[in-house]
Amino acid sequence: QAGAGPRVSPAQAARLRQWNHLDWALYAHLNRSFWRRAEAFGATRLREEVARLRHRRAALARRCLRGGGPLPAGAIADGRLRPFQPPGRAQILGYALRDGLPPAERERCARLATPELQYKDILDRRQFGGGNVSV
Repeated sequence: QAGAGPRVSPAQAARLRQWNHLDWALYAHLNRSFWRRAEAFGATRLREEVARLRHRRAALARRCLRGGGPLPAGAIADGRLRPFQPPGRAQILGYALRDGLPPAERERCARLATPELQYKDILDRRQFGGGNVSV
């Protein structure tokens, strides 16, 4: 079969199900919880909030980002904003800030555009001090 993944034995499949059991239970719980809360919040109200969030995100992207959206990592000069590129063919996109932003706005925009590993390092330094950094 074209595109089919590697075959696993029934024993391997059982072992995989066992390994993933807690992940699946957590996902199922959070999914049920989300839909209960979404229903209580109201579908119309939720759609309106999502639309407002998308509008605000687009406005911030226009104001903060060079090109208004994601860029290949090689196009991002600021290493603090360049996302980690894992080995292999996958390319992780990131964001470059527009030139000429006032300092306070540049700081706010950088916080929104910082990739997760660098952001984690910032949080680690704030919580634990300066010794924890990602490789």
